[in-house]
Order: sequence, then C-alpha cells, then structure tokens
Amino acid sequence: MKGASRLGSRRTVLSFVAALVGLSFVAPAGAQLTIPGNDAVYNSSGNTALSPAFIDASIFLPPLGSQATDICDAIYQILRGNHNFLKNGYPSSGAVIDARGVEGTTNLTCTQGSPWTEGNNTVSAPSTILLPPTPAATPIVIPSTWTLPPNTHLIGEGEGILSTGFTLGTTIQAQSGFAGAMISLGLSSGCTPCTGISVQNLTLDGQRQSIDGIDNANAQDLSFVDHAALYRIRGTGLAVSGTANNSGPYSNITFDLGGDSGTSSTHCASINGSNGLTGTHGIHGLSCMSENNDPPAAVLLDASNNSIEDVKIVGFYDGILVGCQRARAKQCVGQYYR
Repeated sequence: MKGASRLGSRRTVLSFVAALVGLSFVAPAGAQLTIPGNDAVYNSSGNTALSPAFIDASIFLPPLGSQATDICDAIYQILRGNHNFLKNGYPSSGAVIDARGVEGTTNLTCTQGSPWTEGNNTVSAPSTILLPPTPAATPIVIPSTWTLPPNTHLIGEGEGILSTGFTLGTTIQAQSGFAGAMISLGLSSGCTPCTGISVQNLTLDGQRQSIDGIDNANAQDLSFVDHAALYRIRGTGLAVSGTANNSGPYSNITFDLGGDSGTSSTHCASINGSNGLTGTHGIHGLSCMSENNDPPAAVLLDASNNSIEDVKIVGFYDGILVGCQRARAKQCVGQYYR
C-alpha cells in the first residue's frame, strides 16, 4: 500500500509538471486539450483548462507546426486571437508570448509585416514578448518598423556588438532598403497617452543604412529602453522627441558604427524638444563609437529637464551639443551647422 501511494504521488507530480510546460497529455475524465500554444493547468474542479500564463509561439512554426509563416506572423496571429492558434482567443488583459524556441533563417525572416501589423490590419493588445537567441548568421530580419503599442514589453536574450565577436543574445536586423526607424515606441494616434512600453536586452543592426534605431515620439510614463546595442546605424541611434514626456530612463545604450563612415545625420542619441517635449528621465549609461571618421556630434540635447550621465564618446567631432537643433541658422560649436 505504501508503494502504491508513492507511485500515485509521482504520477500526480509528473502530470502537474507536464501541464506547466504545455505538453500534450490525457487528463482525467477523458478531458484532452489539443489546441497548441496555451499552457494547460488543473482548475478547482479537477479538470484541465487553458491558461494564458504564457503562450508558446514556436509551436506554430516548423518543425513543430505550420500555421504561421515566420516569427512576426506567429506573434501577430496570437495577438489578434486567431482561434486556429488559441482556442479561447487572446486574453484582453495580455499575456506572455514566448518565442524563445523559434529558430532557423526562414522562421526568423519576417515577410508579412511586423508582430502588430500585416497589410492594413493592426493589433494593439498588451503583451510581454520574449524573443529568441539569434546566432550572428541568423538574426531576426525585419522589412519595416516595429511600432510597439501601449503596454508592450519586448525582451531579448542579451545585447552585444557583432564587431567584437558577439555571438549570443538577440539581434534584429534591418532588411536591405529599409526606411525610418527599426523600432518606434507608441502609436501616433489611438492612445492618449501611450504608456508602459519597453525594449530590453537586444541588438539592432542597421546594415550600414541611413536609418534610425529606436525612435520615441509618443510613449510616456513607464516607457524605457535598457541594455540595447545599436550597430551599423548611420542615422540616429536613439531619438526622443514629440510627446515622449516622462519617458525613460534610457540606460546601458551602446552605439557602434562598426567601422562604417558616419554622415552629417549620424548621431548616437538625440533629445529634441522642438515639438513640445518637456523632459524625460534621461540617458544613463551611453557608449558612442565611431571607428572610421568623425561624424559631427554624438549627442544632441535640445530639451529642458533631462539628465545625461555615464557617457563614453570616441570618434565624434563633438561630444554633447546643447541647443543646436533649435538654432540651425546660428553658428554652433565645432563643425555642426556652420
């Protein structure tokens, strides 16, 4: 009897663990869940039920599934509550979308749009998205801007500069012919204000194009960037402007041209108050590197109530220029806006 009791306990524990990790299993009373994606847990009635604790995006892509075309499409279909993906739709309160198991060049090359937009259709459900680790040879390739809606948290596996031999972490790479910013915080319309948007632990690779890395003209309180590497971006690495009041802090930011030549529009970071920005929580921890030539200025500061600290600047003609974006017709220090 004691042996039977111990065996029963083991079965209970194993069933519970299988439920937590989202494995397929047969529950008591013939209850079986076959819809992929959601975890399954026991409810108070002793039956299995779907849980939004986290939703596995990799199950919809090869080799495990075939419902989605790539990582962006899988996340988009989850966010829109496609019933072929989620039996009960996407929870209105949001969920954790775990894409850390997605791998392979085809799966990591976005062809349909972004995780929030396909064609003329856009979703803005709250979420925490966990991106996969990407070897240098197989980054997440994006064709257009990722515009993050309110209450969206984008989290990678780590940041690093590829020119230093960095091979771990998460890299998002701009497709050839890209235009605009790789990531934009907040919607230009439809949220007043936009809050709770964050980007953490990833690398943005601009592929030597004159584009921006991260722009924030709309996201406000509880919106921040932390541990982001901005690589081979010949526009502005981090641009804060518009109505991004009380956003930040922007911390542990690394900007590196990767040996490419900068242009007159190449800046590590910019805080521009020309269109109403009254202040942010500042930039704390910033490294700016230009190895090949001297772009005009590393950091442009043109808004009150901001702080910039713990900064390293190498290879720019000027370090931090104050007020030049508001005084384009005037003589500025150094070679900027002569």
